[in-house]
Amino acid sequence: MKRIAKMTTVWSSQRGLSLIELMVAMVIGLVLILGVTQILINNQKSYLFQQGQVGNQENSRFTLAVLSQELSKAGYRSKPTTALALGAGQGCTFPAGTSVIAVSATSLCIRYQAANKGDVNCQGGALASGDQNAILNPYAQSNPIVVEKIWFDSTSSSISCTTGTTTQQLVTGVAALSFDFGSGSADLKTVTSFSTNPTGAIGAVRYTVLMKSPGTASIRDSSTKASPALTEWNNRFGTSLSDSNQIYQIVQGTTMIRNQMQ
Repeated sequence: MKRIAKMTTVWSSQRGLSLIELMVAMVIGLVLILGVTQILINNQKSYLFQQGQVGNQENSRFTLAVLSQELSKAGYRSKPTTALALGAGQGCTFPAGTSVIAVSATSLCIRYQAANKGDVNCQGGALASGDQNAILNPYAQSNPIVVEKIWFDSTSSSISCTTGTTTQQLVTGVAALSFDFGSGSADLKTVTSFSTNPTGAIGAVRYTVLMKSPGTASIRDSSTKASPALTEWNNRFGTSLSDSNQIYQIVQGTTMIRNQMQ
């Protein structure tokens, strides 16, 4: 009897977890795992959102810098008091004295006179060999005229530049682009109105760009709430762009065009 009692005592002290205890432990573990998982998901969304904002800001600054740089070339000539003659290029016809042609609300042509052999075009490349060979003296009045077309490519969501026979993307991550062309008095000294279809010589160009965050979609907190920037763009320009649940940002700039000095 003593032996049996002793064995019963040993077995009682080695008893494992009951089913209820095991279920309680599993529930507590699942709650902890769900909590940690939710924290990781929120952190990932926050990281992607911040990365999208940073990408938009960087692309926005670069876009404004590129457009300003190219438009500031328009109308340059070695002798400022001599107007540019009648010319054509990239499908645009330039009346005498003009340096910017409005092709559409998303496309324009500019022209300027090359200053020297070291000039680069809108694609960052050297001038065509024929243009370089035509430059005999730096800043000579006989230097060739360079024509560039800057336009929005909706297929690749980019702003592209065409010069000569080649086209190259300048900025990617662009959802939409709109040019407004400023015109005014006959002497080109003032700009009184902006239009996508100007009737007079263009003295200024205002560009509005809708940037779209790079990377994958679904990085905003809510997929059901439309982007305020995208909504404003559609209301302002009468478009119906769909929301891909990415981060949108509107940026705008204006560049005055070189005019004939009088």
